[in-house]
Amino acid sequence: MNPKVFLIILMVFFLIKTDVFSQNATAKLDSRNSIKVGKNISIQSQFKGLPLVEPHISAHPTNNNFLLAAAMVVTDKNRPYQSCRLSSFISKDGGLTWTETAHDWWGYDPWTAISEKGQAVMAWLGTPGSFKGQFPVQFFTSPDGGENWDAQVQTLEGGHDGTKISVLKDDYYFTTVRFRNDMGADVMLFHKRGKGNFQEVAKIDGKGQRLNFCEPAILSDGSVIVPASHFLRKAWVQVFDPKSSKLSEQQMLTIRPGGAGGYMRMVADVNMNSSFKDRIYFVRALGRRGVHEGIWLNYSNDKGKNWTKDTRVDLFEGSKPTKAIVSSIAVNKEGVVGISWVDAQHDPEQKKKDVYFTISLDGGESFQRPVRVSDTSTNPKTEGNGDVANKFPGGGHYLGITTKADGSFQLIWSDSRSGIFELQTCNVELK
Repeated sequence: MNPKVFLIILMVFFLIKTDVFSQNATAKLDSRNSIKVGKNISIQSQFKGLPLVEPHISAHPTNNNFLLAAAMVVTDKNRPYQSCRLSSFISKDGGLTWTETAHDWWGYDPWTAISEKGQAVMAWLGTPGSFKGQFPVQFFTSPDGGENWDAQVQTLEGGHDGTKISVLKDDYYFTTVRFRNDMGADVMLFHKRGKGNFQEVAKIDGKGQRLNFCEPAILSDGSVIVPASHFLRKAWVQVFDPKSSKLSEQQMLTIRPGGAGGYMRMVADVNMNSSFKDRIYFVRALGRRGVHEGIWLNYSNDKGKNWTKDTRVDLFEGSKPTKAIVSSIAVNKEGVVGISWVDAQHDPEQKKKDVYFTISLDGGESFQRPVRVSDTSTNPKTEGNGDVANKFPGGGHYLGITTKADGSFQLIWSDSRSGIFELQTCNVELK
């Protein structure tokens, strides 16, 4: 071998081994224990004996007691993708008791949002009356946080996958992917203000490829961070300027976007009392095809132009091999970052799953040891769940987390402690 070639190969090997090329890191450990887990509360449904999965939750920005949730009700456990109907739930006492509204709409992917004025929006993919294998986006609106829903439903025609809504003040931004005739999929951005309808304002062109996405992040100046990714290859963001109605060029986020262990998630810290105002956080569970790699985070301080390296945040002490899936993230009014996910650390055989939660008090630089939130470990593979356990092993492709007006975190998930997927919720305070 040519000595120069050999020297180059040796240098490349050394750089890789010394992590110069690596974008991986492990978050610093915050040895404090600031997490106080409340009681697990079951959210009962009128659909007894049917699995409920893929819940999302929103909190009223100023009313600490008001919560809105939505989930899919699987009416045929052996055909979960073709048999889901929509239910929404409200709580007026901080999550202790819940009232259900059954919507005769069939499809998947419910998502909710509540504005400062108490107006609620719920998005859904599907059709009224029965499942028709069609996926227009449906927007339900409520003047009172989901207690009563308007009869008029806005429809975005076409084939879509996924619904994500973010709201700041009176501005709602919604993202989805829309399929093309060439089997590619573009990331679409829609906007509405107040009681108006959603209007398309921007598109990230997949150019024939299938793009993935997560919720947009609205910054305090009104600009919107719109994420997109090529599955397991790379993720980037583009900034939407509402004044010019234009998207920026791609701003690279990571070459390890994840998505196999549940949806990617994004949030912006727009709290006036936070030391990390307008910091953007991106979290996901890495892994695919039965291989799990943990929970990973990136953040940006400059509207997504530059991002920190991929940083692992599930800092278990003496942990078993990770089984982490279905991560979620939220930021409270003081800028505390909360991340939840599903894992099997509590079960010696790692067949039963739990919900875990960790926080960062310094804007994502360090994280505390994960705390077990669910008080019962459960195995989704039950007779009552049927094929639902295979399609949604973590209780859904996403689970819910939100922050309440008092700064606490409210989690919602679905587990099988009764032998069938049922909704559970829990309030987590900071000591």
